Amino acid sequence: MAEERDIPEELLRFFKDEYGKSIVIKGKPGTGKTIFALTLLSILRGNGIYLSTRVDPEMLYETCPWIKGEISKENVLDATQSERPAARRRVTTIKPLKYTDVPEFLREVYERTENMKNPIVIIDSWDAVATHTGYYEPRDREKLEHNLCDFARKTGTKMIFIVEYTEQKPLDYLVDGVVITENIVSDDRILRKMFIQKLRGCEIRNPFSLFTLKGGKFKAFKFESLRQKLRNLREAVPAPPIEDLSERRISTGVPALDEVLGGYGHLNMLKGDFLAARLLLQVAALNALNLGRSVIVAEERAEMIDEIMPFVSEANRDKVRAVREFNKEMGENALLLMDIADIGMKIGDFASVLRSRKCFALCYASKTDAEAEKVASAVASVVLQTSQFAGVPCVCGETPRTGFFALEWDVSAGFPALKATPIE
Repeated sequence: MAEERDIPEELLRFFKDEYGKSIVIKGKPGTGKTIFALTLLSILRGNGIYLSTRVDPEMLYETCPWIKGEISKENVLDATQSERPAARRRVTTIKPLKYTDVPEFLREVYERTENMKNPIVIIDSWDAVATHTGYYEPRDREKLEHNLCDFARKTGTKMIFIVEYTEQKPLDYLVDGVVITENIVSDDRILRKMFIQKLRGCEIRNPFSLFTLKGGKFKAFKFESLRQKLRNLREAVPAPPIEDLSERRISTGVPALDEVLGGYGHLNMLKGDFLAARLLLQVAALNALNLGRSVIVAEERAEMIDEIMPFVSEANRDKVRAVREFNKEMGENALLLMDIADIGMKIGDFASVLRSRKCFALCYASKTDAEAEKVASAVASVVLQTSQFAGVPCVCGETPRTGFFALEWDVSAGFPALKATPIE
């Protein structure tokens, strides 16, 4: 079952009341519209009806096995089983409404929802259903769409239309909400973005969301700083460390990143947005300290280490040094968190010193030194590009090459753990 935090707060507020609502989910094929609709159904805990021209319960359950408990096989309906009836055919009264000249499959939907509590109808896709059942003429199709939206409002049904167009059409003005899903390709890497275009009667504070479809589930990301996450933490406990991966590779402090990066080498480069870099620096420092390794940080960045100190074991809290000149304070077996502009020697010589002293450096570039950044990236064991999308810190690997990961803090175990979720 999906969880409420998996979808944007605006949509939760929009659907929370018991009134009937209609919403259009727009986007090109493969942008996550169906999985998002099924996630909505799960979170709203309604009685679901799934209607499609390409319907197959087994295929639906194979793609999204978690939906089995949300939509029974008998409520997975095939819209191709009936064509448009004769124009003079009349339909019996369904709930408080009367409808004439509607497809047989819609009559079945009406009858199934009549005794349901909190019914939710997903039509996937509306373009195919309307076309298959003979509603080619714009006026006929608009009349049917108006009837469906009217039915939803008057019977307390939540009606979800999935469409594969992105332009404005009459249905957009009839429904209560419009949501657009989109795939963005950045340097051959995929990002998934949602845009809430319209929610009638509901304020849209954050119209854009970054999301993933990992594991066949929809999950939108909402970033909260470590300070925000720690406000409700009752008791702080030391973070259990992740051991070094080898003599030459230490853990990033994030298992998902260790898996794709193989940990950090002696020299590593973080390029781009500093918010995302800060998270990576903090979790690496926390892991290093709880392993008993010294952490050397630039004086102007010492406050970011202060945030994690409550989660360092008491025996290791004296292993942090805030310095102005790294070369004089490097020591042995230390983790250095430093601006690339502060190295003070040739990059190749610096890498050699790190190896000889069994030290590891995470370098960032908050000061402008494009040449140093370029040289360091060429010799670094790991090069990460950090960025923000829809306010969410993200990271991807340049060396080795990886897709995008969304970063978020998890303090549920009593200490800050950094989750890195792949954007799939």
